[in-house]
Amino acid sequence: MKRFALILGILAMASMAASPAYTADFLSGARGGGLGFSYFVLADDPAGALYNPSALAYIRGWQTQFMYEKINSYGYRVGSEKPYFGQFGLTYFLPGTGTFALNSLQSGSFSDPTSIPTINHVALSYGRGLSPIWSIGGSIKYLTEMGFGKRSAFDVDLSVSLRTEKAIAAAFAIENIARAALSPQYLGRDEHLPRRTRLGGGYFITKNDYQAALLLAGQLEESGIGKKYTTSLVNLSTEWWFMQNRSFSFAARTGYTLGKAVRSNIKSDYSGPTLGFSATHKIGPSDIRLDYAWQAYPFETANGSTPANHYLSLTFGWGGVPNYPGHSREARVAKQVNVIEKKEAPKPQIFQTPKTEDQEIPKADKDTDFKAADIKAFSVEMEVSDISSMDLKRVVFYVRPQQVIKTTSWKLYIFKAKIKTWTDEETNRWALRVIEGKGVPPINIIWDGVDSKGELVEPGKYYFLMTAVDVKGQNYATDWFNFKLQ
Repeated sequence: MKRFALILGILAMASMAASPAYTADFLSGARGGGLGFSYFVLADDPAGALYNPSALAYIRGWQTQFMYEKINSYGYRVGSEKPYFGQFGLTYFLPGTGTFALNSLQSGSFSDPTSIPTINHVALSYGRGLSPIWSIGGSIKYLTEMGFGKRSAFDVDLSVSLRTEKAIAAAFAIENIARAALSPQYLGRDEHLPRRTRLGGGYFITKNDYQAALLLAGQLEESGIGKKYTTSLVNLSTEWWFMQNRSFSFAARTGYTLGKAVRSNIKSDYSGPTLGFSATHKIGPSDIRLDYAWQAYPFETANGSTPANHYLSLTFGWGGVPNYPGHSREARVAKQVNVIEKKEAPKPQIFQTPKTEDQEIPKADKDTDFKAADIKAFSVEMEVSDISSMDLKRVVFYVRPQQVIKTTSWKLYIFKAKIKTWTDEETNRWALRVIEGKGVPPINIIWDGVDSKGELVEPGKYYFLMTAVDVKGQNYATDWFNFKLQ
């Protein structure tokens, strides 16, 4: 009986020693799984926040993501194991505040009984831009392990990112800064979360019909049970997107990792290839993206074979096709546009066409007379982001009403200049574009950069305001705002 208990104890310790390696290797999601850990330079989806939370600053709108990974069972010698890894994540951008991400992950085994502990991992992340090229971010994480007793740990990640208009990006991140210990101890041995320090960079190619990323990153890891080991890895990868300006686009990616990592307190060769594919379809202002990745099992097998892990994820929301830092200003990533309230308008030119002698232009005035139309003030905070990429125009208006009005309909008017008197005749005559809807105005309103004639507008300064009608038929209008379209 004692011998049987001793064998079970040894097996339990072995499985727990292996579990952190499994958990740590598969935090990058399906897209990152096809590249390797150099994906942390991009990290522009919910799973990416687990590697580099500062990259959240380049995400706009919202995203939700589901990922399932079929992990290879090599290395588990107790019965027939069916290990798995799953992730659910979401991101949400608050104008003027930053972008938040929440990720929930679980790894374990479908087998019963099993020698693999179940690990649950929750992370809350935040990223914010400090300037047009610099951003910072951090994550708070909580991990619990169940199977051979219950243990938990709490830790923090920090990172900084650089993205320039010269098609260059760089990132620095520290994961598990405190290298927190799993508590309580199991069988009298200390086990800590692995601390990882990463430094990487990327170069980007942006063309009309394709775009590419070339990434290189290095990692130092401090891990081990009872004894601390330091190992290093290098990952080189590339990702190519095609037809990125169309409603359907696809991508291919691959990477290779060199170096050693600790598994079951032994430094093992971690070298191996990865590859993956993506397909994206635009649905209105949002995108739905399917990602697949294949990762060669990184450790040596007895017969020299290379069993693999398989990832599959589904992402819905903003940014199905990534906005790489590009050579041109239009290809920059989600550059914030300053919104200025109540500024004197320049002499307008409607539709950017040459002025003729008989062409009329609306008079620019500091304030528009809404009294004649019996329109009340509508208090709304609004911001604008130009998230255009190459020839694809996308301007996002962020709407935050500051008063409670039961609206039945709303309209967003875009002008080249203000009009002095608000009448149906004047607005229909001079509005470049009118976007409208029923009920309460949405948080995000997307403009595709074309006027009412279906023609793409020129770069320059534009004015906009929002009107609404309540349940009693009362009309409301916001103040004027303006922004610059690049």
